[in-house]
Amino acid sequence: MKEQEIIFDSDGLRLAGVLRIPEQGLAFPAVLLVHGSMEQDRDGNLLAKRDGKPAYKKNFFLEIARRLCAAGYAAFSWDRRGCGKSEGQAGDVFAQARDAIAALHALQGQEEIDSQRIAVLGQSAGVYTACLLAQEESGPKAYILQGGLYRDYGEMMAFNYVRVARYAASSPGNLAWVEENDLCSLLIGLNLDQIKREAKEGKREHDLVYKGRIWKFYHDPTCYLPENAPSRQFKYIDKPAFIIHGECDLNVPVQDAASIRNELIKNGNKQVGLVIIPGADHSFQEAAGSEDQRYKERMSLESFRRPFCDAYFRALEDFLRKAL
Repeated sequence: MKEQEIIFDSDGLRLAGVLRIPEQGLAFPAVLLVHGSMEQDRDGNLLAKRDGKPAYKKNFFLEIARRLCAAGYAAFSWDRRGCGKSEGQAGDVFAQARDAIAALHALQGQEEIDSQRIAVLGQSAGVYTACLLAQEESGPKAYILQGGLYRDYGEMMAFNYVRVARYAASSPGNLAWVEENDLCSLLIGLNLDQIKREAKEGKREHDLVYKGRIWKFYHDPTCYLPENAPSRQFKYIDKPAFIIHGECDLNVPVQDAASIRNELIKNGNKQVGLVIIPGADHSFQEAAGSEDQRYKERMSLESFRRPFCDAYFRALEDFLRKAL
């Protein structure tokens, strides 16, 4: 695989990405890799946990690119605003969509790429971004929607953080472990009603009190607006779509994959595929065997150390062979 750094502009900011292409050939079909909330740099890494501690580098996008290049496809990914070599500060979902559109245009302009054979891959929150991109762009030939959310944002918050609060409440030992390894999620889980209420009032900053201390939590209130609900965005995906989800996903319920498929079909998309990867987590890494261990690795992000599931890459390549 060969690598070429590409600089492109979005909203007047200089963003930096990398085009990865096979060693031999010309006019490659390509995949645009769109970040989720746990992928911040061009290689698909979360650069730091909420408490500021570094997170283990899973290199998700780098591994996808390696597999794609071996199969004859190019891949393009970039550093999000304020990360790596990209300028600016983290933006909201609409800024992320504008950046994805700018990245698509940069990819389409590369002489090594067949601009008529580009697929957009959205990972997690990147599925939402891909939908916003599809609203504006007709160029992509296919969409890969993996680990995507369908239900309302508030339900997703409850799915992620009520679990942490319940786990902590189950024993003094569990409480001590959560306080040490994922205190931020515990604070969110204990204060979800307050966060949701204040967000609906338009507040972006929330004071969360725990054991006599006040913690600041920043949250985008536009996520709760009805018009921004994830379920309303899939009507823009009218190209061949492949929905893929991990069976053991603890970030987005696996049931949302079927809901997305049904929504796409209801809106007239007749080319929709769905695959659930057995034993895979949200990043398509092998989930721990026991439920307790899965919960702990999700909270500590030690799950990032686990190997990726080969079945995920096989399913991805199979779809691309048919779609591009």
